[in-house]
Amino acid sequence: MVTTRDPVGLALASIAAGATAGASVITGGMILLRILQGNQGSAGVSTAFAVLTVILLLGVALAVVTGWTLTRTLQETWRRGVIGALSFFGTSLLAGLSAPVDMLGGRLGLTAYLTVLLVALVATLRAARRAAAR
Repeated sequence: MVTTRDPVGLALASIAAGATAGASVITGGMILLRILQGNQGSAGVSTAFAVLTVILLLGVALAVVTGWTLTRTLQETWRRGVIGALSFFGTSLLAGLSAPVDMLGGRLGLTAYLTVLLVALVATLRAARRAAAR
């Protein structure tokens, strides 16, 4: 297995990339839910629950898989697992910010927050790839 000379930089960038990827999916799901609620007047509780459950599971899975796959140059499997778990917690923190953004800014605020998350995702993916190539 190939190793990297910058494992700390790779780990930090991979955690950030995983966290922003998962939070982007969850925030995008919040926007989708608000659009559905606006079109239907008030989405049913079961519909809202189903949409939120699927979006949360997809966001968490994407965070863990992103953190895991970006660190494929690390030899220790346990480190890759820890990075995936920290990506999950980062996603939880970043996605938790979407609730106050939604309350303060509505759909427009969520869209702006999603844009910020996507820009951060691109930057952290580049940083992780650079750290892996060193």
